Amino acid sequence: MVNEWWVGDASQRFWMEITNRRDVGSDLNAPQRDGAGNESWTYSLVAATRPGDVVFHWHTDWFENSALIGWSEIAGPLEEVYPYAWQARGTRGRARGVPTVGRGWRTPCANFTELTRPVDGARMFELRDSVLQLGEDLKRRHGTTYFPFTRYGDGLRAAQAYLTKFPAELLGLLPELAEAMVLPGPPPSARPRKGAGRLQDPVLRKAIEEHAVAVAKEHYLAAGATEVEVLGKPYDLLVRGPSGERHVEVKGSSLRIDKVLLTINEVIHARGHEATDLVVVDEIEWRAEAEGTYTTAGGRWRIWRSWSPQDEQLSALQFLYDLGEKQQ
Repeated sequence: MVNEWWVGDASQRFWMEITNRRDVGSDLNAPQRDGAGNESWTYSLVAATRPGDVVFHWHTDWFENSALIGWSEIAGPLEEVYPYAWQARGTRGRARGVPTVGRGWRTPCANFTELTRPVDGARMFELRDSVLQLGEDLKRRHGTTYFPFTRYGDGLRAAQAYLTKFPAELLGLLPELAEAMVLPGPPPSARPRKGAGRLQDPVLRKAIEEHAVAVAKEHYLAAGATEVEVLGKPYDLLVRGPSGERHVEVKGSSLRIDKVLLTINEVIHARGHEATDLVVVDEIEWRAEAEGTYTTAGGRWRIWRSWSPQDEQLSALQFLYDLGEKQQ
């Protein structure tokens, strides 16, 4: 889990992307998990950014040099991308020769501005001792900080990561970046923690699902249902009313979504039972509470009545392969 040490401090709204892409400043995007299927803080940080935050861009191959070349502003909203194909740049990733497919994060950026004076390796060498000392001070104060620079030989280099936090204290050591501080950014009250970065948390995922089901149940009761039973499987709600029974499949998300994941059983059931509705409640807000619990609120409600998913609306995400008996 990411240590969000910056929460509550409006000045800590800076990040640093380490990349060699040519469309630098257009967005931040990364897989949700590494090549081994594990969560990695450098990718999870993409989901911790908020609109109005500033991203500095360290380019590893800018005119055959490594340098911090510019900055952009997080425009949002955060999107969950599936399928997301990517190729690891490390030795093992290159050896595999095929991309990894999974889920990803993407958030658009805007207003990319090249720095008048790029901050290159030589400049960072001049600041080595001050930067390293700052990193140690912040670590003692906050624990893990996802610091953007690390010692490399006698000098410094950018962290071996995709996205890092860029502590506001670093701006005091780098007057070249003063121009990036003119963006006021939204006030803390306008930046709710909607929590897309923790969708892999099973407790949060369950809280969001239960919130969506509760919203759907309330809707049917208000519309005249005499009884709404929460089932979970083979569908979420059994609705009884004057016009008979309806089966309801409910999907919830903290993101604004235009696609949902369906199991084969959900598809078969919807096709076999005409009085089936699909309810989607997205943009659900959440807040972390004590002892690993969450509170949820809000959400955008949509309903598809007498829903039957058609082939042209379905995309195969994986296949069940029968091995048979023959072996090579």
